[in-house]
Amino acid sequence: MFALLIAAADTAPTPAATCAAADPAVTNVVSQRFKRRDGDDHYVITATLTNLGARSQTPDITQRVELVRNGAVLAPQTVPALGAGVAYKIAFAVNRPAGERAQPLIVTVRYVLMSGDAAHNACDRSNDEITKTF
Repeated sequence: MFALLIAAADTAPTPAATCAAADPAVTNVVSQRFKRRDGDDHYVITATLTNLGARSQTPDITQRVELVRNGAVLAPQTVPALGAGVAYKIAFAVNRPAGERAQPLIVTVRYVLMSGDAAHNACDRSNDEITKTF
């Protein structure tokens, strides 16, 4: 029985194995807050977009990463085509009133393919966004 469980675990697909084409995914989101004594708090939210797929994206695509807060898209940033396994870091700046410190800051970082063949350049859409609470 024990050997069966190990064999099953060894055959479980990895995210890259499920996608024979390019698969950009939001893989990490972190935040750093800078408190200001007499003003808004300043947040720097950093995200990583990683091509988890087996192939590079085609160079003719257009794509971006968006920071979404309270349903509004803030500062969308264009991202170049990514090679297989390549990670690209994006930073967003957010100012927030000091009076809101007691409330959590909830943001979503979302990948958007604007033009190009999705089957080749973004084959797994399930990993296109991460929502984090800071």
